[in-house]
Amino acid sequence: MTLHDVHVVVLNWNGYGETEACVAGVMDVAPDVRIHIVDNGSEGDEAGRLARRFPDARIESVGFNAGFAGGVNRGIDAALAEGARFVFLLNNDARIDAGTLPALLDAARRRPDVGVFGPRIWRDRGAGVLWCCGVAFGFGPNLGRLRGFDRRGDGLFLEEDAPDSLTGCGLLVRREVFDRIGTLDEAYFVYLEDADFCLRAREAGFGLLYVPGASMEHPGGWSTGGGYSPGRKYLTAHGAVRFLKRHGTWSLWASWVVFDVVLWPLLFLSAGVRGRGRAAWAKARGTLDGLLGRPPKPPALKPRA
Repeated sequence: MTLHDVHVVVLNWNGYGETEACVAGVMDVAPDVRIHIVDNGSEGDEAGRLARRFPDARIESVGFNAGFAGGVNRGIDAALAEGARFVFLLNNDARIDAGTLPALLDAARRRPDVGVFGPRIWRDRGAGVLWCCGVAFGFGPNLGRLRGFDRRGDGLFLEEDAPDSLTGCGLLVRREVFDRIGTLDEAYFVYLEDADFCLRAREAGFGLLYVPGASMEHPGGWSTGGGYSPGRKYLTAHGAVRFLKRHGTWSLWASWVVFDVVLWPLLFLSAGVRGRGRAAWAKARGTLDGLLGRPPKPPALKPRA
């Protein structure tokens, strides 16, 4: 079990600069892995530029924006076809350390019962601020809470454990998981497809493991505008309904009713005062489309500068 067994999948959508830096960083710290770059219908010739910049990488060109799940699945399928024992999903705005993949592989050696592994993810490593140390479900304004989000990391989440879910911005998956449950659910487009995948893996008998010895950095929200943008709020709302229909417990449904339905008028008023009315309205549309089973139709997405 070595880095030769790992295939890294990176999705690009109108983000050549981010993707170039991400892939170059992977090659610097883990030159033995095989890299699959999936271009998700970018404007111009970004797929060609990436192919010329990284002649040893596999380039998959989708031809249209298939969403995160749809694009990443092309890379996963290509990796599995080439015999990958592990697939590492990596967001193009994320950066890994030299020890990230070795630490995850070491955990895989020690824990054959686990199928999905996630690292300790910093939002701002220089400032010591965390982004995610696994995901917890519970009563609150979001179905999934990023453990440690926006908190200083000193002394937090230093032990391996089994969280409720892990995030797809940096996710190592055994081949056997894909063989048994398939790839990501493309109906999510983006957001919550990783949580759905993790819960399906658990239902199939695979454990999840947060590995603090593996470390990477990820600011988050690049491709959908980040923060409280209309695109992000629509897609998270739409995905939340789909997730609840499949995995919802009574407590998660209750939380959703309180925070996404009952309190939405207050949210709309508050957002309007702060100039975020379009985003709040987009969240309502995403919720309605999800309840009616409509495919997602988000507002125009624009990568964050």
